[in-house]
Amino acid sequence: MRILCLGDSIMQYNDFSAFPQTGWVQELARFFPETTEWLNFARNGRSTKSFIDEGRFARVMKEAEEGDFALIQFAHNDEKSADPARYTSAEKGCAFRKNLSFFVRELRSKGVKPVLLTPMARRMFENGKIKNSHGQYPQAIIETAAEENVPCIDMTALTMNLLSAEGEEKSRRFYMNFDSALYENFPEGRSDNSHLRPEGAHAFSRLAAAEIKKIAEKFPEYKELSDFCMSNCGGRFLEVSGENSEIDDEFTVFQK
Repeated sequence: MRILCLGDSIMQYNDFSAFPQTGWVQELARFFPETTEWLNFARNGRSTKSFIDEGRFARVMKEAEEGDFALIQFAHNDEKSADPARYTSAEKGCAFRKNLSFFVRELRSKGVKPVLLTPMARRMFENGKIKNSHGQYPQAIIETAAEENVPCIDMTALTMNLLSAEGEEKSRRFYMNFDSALYENFPEGRSDNSHLRPEGAHAFSRLAAAEIKKIAEKFPEYKELSDFCMSNCGGRFLEVSGENSEIDDEFTVFQK
């Protein structure tokens, strides 16, 4: 079984040079058999718009094969209204929803089964309560999935619930938010409440895996995906981005 991953830096594969930053699907591989192949096209800073404009989706379509599954998760960069190269509106009839529908329909035309996911919550607390920083985007994804009749995993709600249960201080360990002299790659520390460390990637992927396991109850054509999830686990990764590391500005926008 092959799983294609379309998204931004929260999903992206990270090598040793970015450690401890970890894309959450790197940990999701732990919940699948070692025979599962992961083609991770996610990349720092991409929105649905830039993913298309830069030719990354064309690359996905070139590699996609009948019988593949695809995990599609955007919003962090579509939200950036000050950046016309990436911004898309989540309003009905606007680009964000149209781009998601385009991904779904094009992938389906090649026999790929797509799954839409709402974005991971940022660690943003207000008066001790977790805050939704994603505005209308999660609902836009949920509604688009319903219109296209594809599975949707509401990771925004799931991760917000987890962060709320963990609390503001304890949940810090999930994110690239840490003191100096802890990691060689970041000797001065980091104050980033968007990107994940291994513990956060694992905690969030565990939530996703539980939902993937149930997908076939409503979408029987996804039975292989559900059956493979949490069965004979220990996956491997094929990282296909093939480019040099880039600096991502996400953490500079959403700091605590």
